[in-house]
Amino acid sequence: MDVDQRTWPEQDRTWVARYRAAIAGKHVPPAVLEQREDELLDAVHSAGLPAAEVFGDANDLAEEDATELATTDEEVRTSEGGGLRAALREVGGRLTGFGAVAVVLMSLRNGWYVDVELAATLVAGSVTAVFIGWAVGRSLFSAGRPVWMVGVLLAVLAVAAAGIAAAVSVGPDVVLASDVPVLLLGAGLLVPGVAVLVVAARMPQQTLRLDWDDAEWLRRFRGGLVSRLVPRAAARAHVAEVEQQLSSSGVPAQVEFGHPLVLAREVAGAHRAARARRWWMTTLAGTGAPLVIGLLILVNDSWGALTIPLGVVLVLVGLSRPVIAWGGRPWAQQP
Repeated sequence: MDVDQRTWPEQDRTWVARYRAAIAGKHVPPAVLEQREDELLDAVHSAGLPAAEVFGDANDLAEEDATELATTDEEVRTSEGGGLRAALREVGGRLTGFGAVAVVLMSLRNGWYVDVELAATLVAGSVTAVFIGWAVGRSLFSAGRPVWMVGVLLAVLAVAAAGIAAAVSVGPDVVLASDVPVLLLGAGLLVPGVAVLVVAARMPQQTLRLDWDDAEWLRRFRGGLVSRLVPRAAARAHVAEVEQQLSSSGVPAQVEFGHPLVLAREVAGAHRAARARRWWMTTLAGTGAPLVIGLLILVNDSWGALTIPLGVVLVLVGLSRPVIAWGGRPWAQQP
């Protein structure tokens, strides 16, 4: 087919944009998705009809294709623990979010100009360090590296404690700069997060590692099982089973089973207790975090005129989370 025919007809571009948006993030490998789009385009040209008439709703088709074409390898490669790019994307998102919230808070409390106090700067830096450390630690945990995760979290907590202690000793009287425009300060706060996001976006797509010795492969496999909340006794049993198969086959673990985190995710996906644990963890976190933040906003009256609407919205989001999650509870689904 020539180049002109590889372009979607004008009438179908909205449809294909909806299809791409719906299938994005569903762990379909890029090469597979490109091939699937070629198949869809060929069918549209052959039928001579709009894509909506040939395939129906774009979102429904994307859901069906994602179910059929998604792979665990792609899920591991693009998710937490999949490499530096995913970690940078999360860190950049957190930095940008903190910067935006800080700008709104400063403008509500102080108007368009603000005094930058050393103590407040130290506290803000300490809190930001904790959240960034949590993001990095979670990525390491998902990558099957719990020891590294513990090291990062301990280091970050030590830095945060030192920063808060320094803020207490300095007191509120030390001013680094007076009458700083909030917009200028906000731009400075947003730059680091945006820069990290740009770096992450420009990084090449990472590939899954292929060179593993058996000892390291088994460590990462066990770490991957634990990170997916497989009970430790069950994780040890799975590792022992793999070791037994390796000793009898004489084939390297990478050749026999593929990437350790991919196998760990597949095993954890079939483990009922692990699925239940993940459901409880995500449901409790999704309920507790907005509830606590919303109540703190309401109690402290920290957002001025926006305090009540913002606090109420967050509380409602927290309360609605269990209702939304209830339909996906794993014990009500077939294994």
